[in-house]
Amino acid sequence: MTLIIGGVGQGKLRYALELSGLDASQVCDSPEENKPILNHLETWLKRSEHPLPILEDFLTKRPDAVILCDEVGCGVVPMDREDRAWRERVGRTCCTLAERADRVVRVYCGIPMVLKGE
Repeated sequence: MTLIIGGVGQGKLRYALELSGLDASQVCDSPEENKPILNHLETWLKRSEHPLPILEDFLTKRPDAVILCDEVGCGVVPMDREDRAWRERVGRTCCTLAERADRVVRVYCGIPMVLKGE
């Protein structure tokens, strides 16, 4: 599995498509759709209170998946309790995925920086 992180609009999806050789029809926004590229993990996590069992099932079916997540842990801490809980869930989920990933890449200004793997 490959985890790609970075800010909004930094070129994560373009990089993932180039890396995988797939086209946009192979991209999904929810692991339940079971496509090889899972985009917007942070948005899906807003709707899912217990994400790890669903992600485990997804990764069992798709061990070669590419998961993209916008960075949400920088900047001002949200005042709303639910937003803080979501931000925490995104961070902890990304940490779990990064441990498991063969490759972790941060994309900034369209430039991929490999943090783990080759």
